[in-house]
Amino acid sequence: MGVEADNVARMRAFVEQVHEGGQVALIEEFVHPDFRNRSAKKGRPDDRSGVADVTRALHTAFAGLEVEIVHCVASDDVVATHKIYRGRHVGEWLGTPPSGHHVEFPVMDFVRVRDGRFVEHWSVLDPPSPA
Repeated sequence: MGVEADNVARMRAFVEQVHEGGQVALIEEFVHPDFRNRSAKKGRPDDRSGVADVTRALHTAFAGLEVEIVHCVASDDVVATHKIYRGRHVGEWLGTPPSGHHVEFPVMDFVRVRDGRFVEHWSVLDPPSPA
C-alpha cells in the first residue's frame, strides 16, 4: 500500500473504532500530539482533547450511532471524507435539544496526516434532520 492508501485506511479505522465505536482510548493512536481542529467552535478545545469531547458528545446525543463513509479519498497528505451520521437524537447536539427522532446528518472533512496520525482537521456539517 502507498501512503495515500494507508491514510485512507487510517481514516476508515478511526471512523469505525472512535467515532462510531466510541473508543476514546484509541484517539492517541490516530491523532497527533500537535493536532489542531481548524473548525472548532469558539470556546471549544481545538487540540486532541477536543476529539475526545466530540466523540463523547456524539455518543451522548445519538443512541445507536452509525457512521456511513460515503467517500474517503486521499491526495498527498490530505484525506477527504463524506460521511453520514445516523442515530436516535436523545441528547443535546450543538445546541439543538433532543427530539427523540431517528436523524441523520452529513459531514465533510479534510484531515492532514503527519507521521501516520491526524495533525489538522477542517469540517462542514449540516444540522440533524429526520431520517
